[in-house]
Amino acid sequence: MIRTNRFLVRSALVGLAMLLAVSLAPEAKAAKAKSTQTEANWIKFDETANTVQVKVRNPGKGPNKKMMKSGKEVTFNVIPEGSVLTRTSVAINGKKGHVKDIPAGKQVFVYWVPDPKKKGEFFARKIDVVLSEEELDERFGASE
Repeated sequence: MIRTNRFLVRSALVGLAMLLAVSLAPEAKAAKAKSTQTEANWIKFDETANTVQVKVRNPGKGPNKKMMKSGKEVTFNVIPEGSVLTRTSVAINGKKGHVKDIPAGKQVFVYWVPDPKKKGEFFARKIDVVLSEEELDERFGASE
């Protein structure tokens, strides 16, 4: 009799845990918004505020593209250090880089979402630096 009661209590606890996990799963999925790709020219990285400033060339592709206007300067919040799951990753010609490595005036693609921690602001998930034809020729030699 006691074993049966223990079994029922354990079963109820497992069922409750599964119900709780299933009910929280949609919230976790909803928190992960889709990124918008915006083409821009790099202005600067503010290390004290953990922000980057760019001038938008093309608002780009994605669900939030209407939040950007061509020719406007925009500030993105970044997390330059930490886990690859939470930080802003930077790629320079496809290789890992750092926001400090990007010179002013470079063409970049910023993959961003509305900042979940700061209403009305933007968070850059990833920044890709685009190398010019001259830089590519310098690195890899002129193609014929």
